[in-house]
Amino acid sequence: MSALDRWRGKVALVTGASSGIGEAIAHALAGAGLKVVVAARRAERLTRVVEAIAQQGGEAVAIPADMGNEASIRALFAAVRERWGGLDVAVNNAGTGAMAAFSEGDAASWRAILDVNVLGVSLCVQEALKAMAGKAEGQIVNLSSIYAHRPQVPNFSYYQASKFAVKALTDTLRAELHAAKSPVRVAMVSPGLTATEFREKATDGKFSYESYFKDFHPLLPEDVAQAVLYILSTPPYVQVHDVLLSPMGQGL
Repeated sequence: MSALDRWRGKVALVTGASSGIGEAIAHALAGAGLKVVVAARRAERLTRVVEAIAQQGGEAVAIPADMGNEASIRALFAAVRERWGGLDVAVNNAGTGAMAAFSEGDAASWRAILDVNVLGVSLCVQEALKAMAGKAEGQIVNLSSIYAHRPQVPNFSYYQASKFAVKALTDTLRAELHAAKSPVRVAMVSPGLTATEFREKATDGKFSYESYFKDFHPLLPEDVAQAVLYILSTPPYVQVHDVLLSPMGQGL
């Protein structure tokens, strides 16, 4: 009997699931027998993720949504409740970033990062708690970054600040749910350098995907997905606070 068997047939939502870490998490959850809702802005990419999961015998549905838009987030969760009546697992993975010196940053870029990485996560947590009401068990997983613990990368100040905020929000939420004797657990996963599209997008193409592998082997999205499965595999009485993982060779 697998430690994940109790989640079989349950409903999970993964944001930012059109590629990278989110896509890998969606595949991992579907492989564990969960029904997975994949959400992101790129509808065509989501469709391909759903088709790939179906080919592997899993069940998934795509709901396009913009994690920087409150109305879109509310509509996403309304669609989840309408289809399945509630939610058991929420993985808040969607995130964005931009490369710029703090002294040269602009308000529009900063606002876009905060809208997705902080406000978007906050709204998703609120809606997830509503969707988990009455459940015997629920799990929220927020994706942060190793830099929420050890900031050191120049020119990514607002990205790192946003991930610090996710840590503060996650820790506070956990304390509130504990005080309320809620059965919903809250965890955070903080990966180091991971081979995804993020680096190329955040640097406007200054660093290619291949540049991840220049000095050492980075984490792969599947490695991060395994951390999420570990969290779910722990018994209901175990509260996993934070999983930090980084590739060998990444100096921290």
